[in-house]
Amino acid sequence: MRYAYSIVMFCFAGAILLYAALMSPGNAGMIRRSYAAKMRNPKAYAQKFAKVLALVSLAPLVSGLTGLFVDMDRYPFVPVVALIVVFVLCMRKGIRLMDDESNDTHQMPDKNSETKP
Repeated sequence: MRYAYSIVMFCFAGAILLYAALMSPGNAGMIRRSYAAKMRNPKAYAQKFAKVLALVSLAPLVSGLTGLFVDMDRYPFVPVVALIVVFVLCMRKGIRLMDDESNDTHQMPDKNSETKP
């Protein structure tokens, strides 16, 4: 049971990476229909979202590696702190990644918000 935390984190990171890999070819069917219907280009959005998912999967991966090399009996908080810190950093990078790339995937303007000439 010494490596249980690391095994769970590796499985979790693997599941997120698998989901990102399935979505990376632009499989917009894996995104909720109500949300994907609002996108101008669901395929491009799915590809960008897959990149963010792959980035976020680094958090449990780093935490699992930390759990392997740190004495969990003496310092059980170190892998959890690593998980939180890496997750926050990855989310900040992911938000920038979603905003910086082309704007063709942003939501379509609402029909009620259009101004009439």
